[in-house]
Amino acid sequence: WCMKMGGPAGEEGTKGACCPPDSHPTLLETPGFMGTTITIEGVDSAGPLPVYTTGPTIGTSGRVAVVYTDVYGVESGHHKRYCDQLVARLGAGWSVVMPDLFRGNPAMQPSSFFPDFLAALPMIYRLKYRHGKDTVLDRDVSKVLVPWLHGLGITQLACVGFCFGGYVVGQSLALPESPFSCGVGIHPSWTVGKLFGETEMELAERVGAKPVLLLPAGNDSTALMPGGDCVKLLAAARKVTENDVSVPFPEMKHGWCTRGVDLHNSSIARDQADALERCATFMLQHTR
Repeated sequence: WCMKMGGPAGEEGTKGACCPPDSHPTLLETPGFMGTTITIEGVDSAGPLPVYTTGPTIGTSGRVAVVYTDVYGVESGHHKRYCDQLVARLGAGWSVVMPDLFRGNPAMQPSSFFPDFLAALPMIYRLKYRHGKDTVLDRDVSKVLVPWLHGLGITQLACVGFCFGGYVVGQSLALPESPFSCGVGIHPSWTVGKLFGETEMELAERVGAKPVLLLPAGNDSTALMPGGDCVKLLAAARKVTENDVSVPFPEMKHGWCTRGVDLHNSSIARDQADALERCATFMLQHTR
């Protein structure tokens, strides 16, 4: 699965491409989802953007929550189930959309033929050269997804993301005149920014006073936990407590929400439900 970059001679600045060591591995897609996948017109040569939608028809709802996936993409794990659960918890007036920012070619594609560290090497390449800020934020979010939603009359947007998607949440909130009222990062990987020369702290500085809630796992970056430098900065910018910015899940491993399976550990289902509730409550508080 995802891992630290760099071998024995790896530089400190390139560690932590995405998920920390001892994270949950990939998981096949959970069946039984209720939404549908549509395509919206893309820009440049990227082609149409697939989007999973669930809840009321977009345009009849007043608010939309955008879900950003982890590196395994929309066709994996609990992503679609989470979207269905989130829209049910948010209630009337909400729809949920999940863009396939990888367009069917996820950043992380595990192989049964190669060790995990070899599977991670192509992931690093894809993140750096195919799914950087210029393609994910500047193109697909800013020029495709958001204009499409605005064209349907949606003006209230929130976002939530997992792993790599948590990094996209931070980037979405840091956009100039960001259209997003708030964002939630669940086991977020802000260390992805190192691939593009940006530290976690530099991203936090750009997010500033934008309402963000971080729900890190026990093995996620300490910078995104209470007492960490990023959380201190974000709390000061918003004039709230550090516990208003970050609520760690110390018993969980990175990936528990999208890839965690409750076979021998009942606390996974408990904390998945807790994270969902905290996400929905935060979105309801920060959108009107």
